[in-house]
Amino acid sequence: MNLDSLHPAVTAIPIGIAFGVILERVGLGDPRVIAGQLLGRDFTVVRVMFGAIVTAMLGVAWAGAAGWIDPSTIAMPPTDLPAQALGAVIFGGGFALAALCPGTACVAAASGRRDGLAAVGGMFAGTALTPVAWPAVRGAVSDAPREGATIAADLGVPVGIVVVLLTAAAVLAMIIGRLMDSRRTVGSVWRPTTPESVALVLAAAFAVTDGRGPLSAAQTGAIAAEIASEADHVDAIDLAELIKTGQRGLRIIDLREGLDTSTYMIPGAVPMSLAELDTIRVAGGERLVLYSDGGAHAAQAWVLLRVRGIREALVLKDGMAAWEDEVLSPLLPTVPDDSARTRFKRARELALWFGGFPRLVPDESSRSATPRPRRRRTC
Repeated sequence: MNLDSLHPAVTAIPIGIAFGVILERVGLGDPRVIAGQLLGRDFTVVRVMFGAIVTAMLGVAWAGAAGWIDPSTIAMPPTDLPAQALGAVIFGGGFALAALCPGTACVAAASGRRDGLAAVGGMFAGTALTPVAWPAVRGAVSDAPREGATIAADLGVPVGIVVVLLTAAAVLAMIIGRLMDSRRTVGSVWRPTTPESVALVLAAAFAVTDGRGPLSAAQTGAIAAEIASEADHVDAIDLAELIKTGQRGLRIIDLREGLDTSTYMIPGAVPMSLAELDTIRVAGGERLVLYSDGGAHAAQAWVLLRVRGIREALVLKDGMAAWEDEVLSPLLPTVPDDSARTRFKRARELALWFGGFPRLVPDESSRSATPRPRRRRTC
């Protein structure tokens, strides 16, 4: 059976049922437990939620490092801080009043509690009223939410550092929770052999390696497949159109050696050496485009970034030669092919925009006895 062909409900419903059962069994369907957390009297919520977050985070981190999964394929909601801050205030107010969140409200309702049914009814009412209130709050919503934003990218630090810091915060919260709860329950004090200490060791080990190590067969196979299908490339004309339209998050890296102030670079490009790539950070929503003269350096740089787990990178197909020949001085095709003429029309408009000179015939006068070799079919 092909699991990819299954309807999402086949997996979502059993997972949702299991999640609800666990919440009910640990007591989170009882508003008194949640109210106790808000009042600092009961730390069950912190221990359960932080435990789930750390378990999932470490599972994804180590599974990605081992090559079992590709973390970049996990769906991430866009980041819109003003809207999410407003939502947090509204959510927090309802959470404090009802002493239930959406998940625990559903658990309480399923358990037959009237306060749970009331909270679920309030959620439906709030959802229905949102379109009415939207004109008043839409100003707080960003016009361009950030896609794929991560804490590590925003802080400019390795993912491993974020993993260990979040795990340490969770462990500290759990220690405090156990100490507070131990006032009522004897023997509930944190000890070095608890699961929290194991999680901290795993996080520290991941931070030391930063998730790196020998590539698995799955990882090397995925990289080879991208190269073979040219999914790692971007066409010169496509890149020119992205620059012209002001594509947000586009970063162009010039990897040619021996550049000086008189060397022409693609507009917006930043010179960088291969050695400097080890320190480069890619923020959420950014996309790198690498190019070099003959293509070898750009291809090497792309592989180095992929080994580091950075997937938001492309190589300019055929390097600087393609930019010169296809964007700055495109040649009118001699073969009456519709696709070729359409491409030339695009290239002609771009050449004029970038200050180039479209050619209707080959420039024979500029050819020397030893013409410049055509740098084609390279990376």
